[in-house]
Amino acid sequence: MLEIKGNKMKPSFKHDCDKCKFVGKIFRALDLEGTKKRATDLYESCNTYGSKYILRCSSKGGDYITTDNFEQYMA
Repeated sequence: MLEIKGNKMKPSFKHDCDKCKFVGKIFRALDLEGTKKRATDLYESCNTYGSKYILRCSSKGGDYITTDNFEQYMA
């Protein structure tokens, strides 16, 4: 996993649930070619009946992706 013990990494974007666990950041491809990339906050979801991960792309409420396989979004 991306978590590094003792690292002071903090999320870049506000997340609206304090029960989700911030894990780290990934670089996400913004286009099919992977030429445009963006740092994205990665959370483990507290939701036990939905997707396992949340990729937070900004602080806007609905600007996120939920997935069980965040690797598919990595650039």
